[in-house]
Amino acid sequence: MKTGKISIFIHTYWSFIPMKEIYKHYVTTSEINTPIFIKLSHADHDYWYNFKSDSKHKYNKNHYLYNTRSYRLGQMNSELFIRKSITGQYVIVLTSIMSKSIIIKERFAYLISLFSLNKKKYDIYFEKFSAGAAESAFELFKYAFKMGDSCVYILEKGHPEFKNLKQQYGKALVGKNSFIAFYHIFLARSFQSSDLVGHIQRRLYDNDYLIKKKVLSTDKKIMLQHGPCMATNIFERGYFNRKVPIAPDYMLVNSNFEKNLFLKNTGYTEKELMVTGLPNIDLYVKEQQSEKNQITFMLTWRPWDLTGSIEVGSYLDRYFSFLELIREEKFYKDKKINVILHPKSRIILQEQFPDIYEKYEESFFEGDIKDALLSSKVVISDYSSITFYAFAGGSNIIFYWEDKALAEVEYGAPNILQKEIAFGSIVERFKDLHSEIVYNYNNPQSPFHIAQFSKLMECTSGHNTKNTYDYIQNIIFQNEHNPLEEESAFSISEKQSSAS
Repeated sequence: MKTGKISIFIHTYWSFIPMKEIYKHYVTTSEINTPIFIKLSHADHDYWYNFKSDSKHKYNKNHYLYNTRSYRLGQMNSELFIRKSITGQYVIVLTSIMSKSIIIKERFAYLISLFSLNKKKYDIYFEKFSAGAAESAFELFKYAFKMGDSCVYILEKGHPEFKNLKQQYGKALVGKNSFIAFYHIFLARSFQSSDLVGHIQRRLYDNDYLIKKKVLSTDKKIMLQHGPCMATNIFERGYFNRKVPIAPDYMLVNSNFEKNLFLKNTGYTEKELMVTGLPNIDLYVKEQQSEKNQITFMLTWRPWDLTGSIEVGSYLDRYFSFLELIREEKFYKDKKINVILHPKSRIILQEQFPDIYEKYEESFFEGDIKDALLSSKVVISDYSSITFYAFAGGSNIIFYWEDKALAEVEYGAPNILQKEIAFGSIVERFKDLHSEIVYNYNNPQSPFHIAQFSKLMECTSGHNTKNTYDYIQNIIFQNEHNPLEEESAFSISEKQSSAS
């Protein structure tokens, strides 16, 4: 909003930013979190001031708990609230609409938990957005359930397998945003998740005070990783910044190579890094010799170019080009091709660009990504951690790196996965993609790529779930065993298994 010499006297104390302008900015940029600044323009220079309630605000964990109530944006299918960053900076957040009944259930569950005679504590398991049951958190939950632990898995009720899983696990499996889910969260002793613990909130970007306060007071936040942290350089993007109030207390890693990345790039120490390997990898290792006759195409999240226009080389253009390729080439006629949108991309396409999504909806894969990867002879991706899972399961990998230079600029740092340690074919031009797919479909994994992969993923014996569970039990119950000794034992064991 612009002001003048006279109106500035009013705007010093009172200003308006139309919500439609905020939403327009969101549609244009896909920025969900927008910091608020004041710019003063002079003839020779512009002065920027970050907007804080106190200009002397410093880092404070309590800023994480601050937020305003949510405001609905008319017909825009969104809500808006203001939060503070850890330095006190005001940030506008655009998020999805939430039913008021969820707020009531949460507050009621909180009160009941305070006066509950049963002070039993629970280990809470969940995955990205609490929307899946196919990653490491679910594998670890299944093991904990078998061991008779006080464990609870949180899953969206809309998940296609929710009813079947409910029959298997009974009270231990609860629906996200249900009263019973909130109740168990407030009685949690640990949070064990495949992504950052914020995904347990009522919605991904949320002004939830009660859950944030509970998470903040818990010292056993254990991240099992959504995928190995060895593709893009997420360390440079602050993903594991220990200053973030709800950063994991313990991190699972897959090798000494990955552990050293954390020691070098984060504030984590040896005792906070578990070299036990992703539990989910066990599923892929066991299926290495199964029949594989499918092809999967899945590019990673690109927030910088996900727009409604189909520009050459954009995220959408690459998908549409691949769809045209499999329609034109006879090679693909008798094969099952899985074209998988990244979960965030699918959500934004559905909400912001429904016409484009509807046009191509039938061509996009529906189902469990794990099933697609386990059945694929060839997996085409770019900078996604799914390549590690797929290779562990016996698939050949094609790294489609046509926009690698641009991506590294946008990511803010060179990727960790470079040509010298890549464990698959590298394609830099779309016109070369088809021939590489044909070659990889007709040939087994090369010994060279297997050797490259073993350096990055040491824990491939098929016992990651048990090793991780045992390690975490030592953390939770603080046994006499030294976690560092346990870690060393697991690491040595995995190395020997991998070598054999």
